[in-house]
Amino acid sequence: MLKKYNALWGELLQYNDVEMEGRRFSAYLLIVSAVSFLAVAALLYQAPLFALLGGLAVFGAIHILVYTYLILGANSRASKVEEVLPDFLSLVASNIRSGLTPDKALIVSAREEFGPLTAAINKAGKHSITGMPLEQVIMGIGEHIRSNVLEKTIRLIVEGLHSGGDMADLLEKTALDIRKFRSVRREINSIILNYVLFIVAAITFGAPLLYGVSTFLVDIMLLIKGKIGVGAQGASALAGSVGIFKGKLALTPEGVTLFASSAIIITVFFGCMAVGVMSSGRRVEGLKYFPMLALIALGILFGIRFALSAILGGMLSGGI
Repeated sequence: MLKKYNALWGELLQYNDVEMEGRRFSAYLLIVSAVSFLAVAALLYQAPLFALLGGLAVFGAIHILVYTYLILGANSRASKVEEVLPDFLSLVASNIRSGLTPDKALIVSAREEFGPLTAAINKAGKHSITGMPLEQVIMGIGEHIRSNVLEKTIRLIVEGLHSGGDMADLLEKTALDIRKFRSVRREINSIILNYVLFIVAAITFGAPLLYGVSTFLVDIMLLIKGKIGVGAQGASALAGSVGIFKGKLALTPEGVTLFASSAIIITVFFGCMAVGVMSSGRRVEGLKYFPMLALIALGILFGIRFALSAILGGMLSGGI
């Protein structure tokens, strides 16, 4: 279990081009999470159950935040690589046709404008100097980049080399196929843009608006319930005839507001994941919008409640 834990963080660090061992990073992460757990437990020591749940929540939240940050960083590097990959393959093909060997063509084609791809090629190129076979050198390019497109491209090139094909033609055709794939993906993104905007509008404006109005109505009902006089005959008749005023209500304004806020945060979270799937095919990609959209949604919720209280609060307090 511990080996898998260290391997997970080591792989993520490798994809982010961070020169740190996975075991060392995981040790730091566990120490920070444990200290945070103890700090929260110490603050809530008077309620042991809440102390345990709060500490576990903070422990898990730290891991989730770090994991999301590293995944987004790895996906960002992969997107940059996929953007420049066709140009790099075309350049390598041109260098091969000019008379360079494939391994030297790879190293010469690694320009600074290719960003993370250049760093991965330089690391793999160091192994070619030691006499490593070309297939292994090419496979080593994808070890530091979390990209399905790059992985499939490398596999296709290696299979072409094994079958004895012309590497220059193979690279040119692969670059052309990647460009066509990117063009199709852009068309698909433009088509689903309306659905993405609808989801964003629903989770950011629609849900907070509905929750704001509904929670304010619940506050009104609770206010009326609290002001009904038990000794008054008319009030007792009202309490007996209207179902909402019967019995004892366990709701409180603070509890209703907390429920609405939690529901909005959960809705925004899953809505952002849906946006990520629709726009890029990765759920995690949508989480980078979560903090901003969650703040906007909560701001609209409390803004609606404040506006309704300012407009109707005086009339209700004077009329009840």
